[in-house]
Amino acid sequence: MRRVYYSSGSVLTADSIAAAVLEYAEALAKNGRADIVAVPVVLASGHVGTATLLIGPTSQLASVTEESELPSPDDDQLVADLQDRSRRLGSPKPAAHQYAEYLTAHEDYE
Repeated sequence: MRRVYYSSGSVLTADSIAAAVLEYAEALAKNGRADIVAVPVVLASGHVGTATLLIGPTSQLASVTEESELPSPDDDQLVADLQDRSRRLGSPKPAAHQYAEYLTAHEDYE
């Protein structure tokens, strides 16, 4: 399992969920967007609960491997959904300076 750290604490979740959340957070940040995601987590009691995370351009997330005897809260449907959301965001829109460089490189086509 992996412990996902964010500004006000941390949550323990499945490796695949942590990876999908970080990938989605990166895609959101690259596009200047934010979203709320509910993920299954392991509570201190050992039971499965839900953490609701606001992720976006200013999110500072980290994920660290953590050994645990507790069952992992896997959720293949959530992982697939987050991966799909990441893909749909695609590449961010080019910054103005990148567009200017493109035009400069292709001036001879005017």
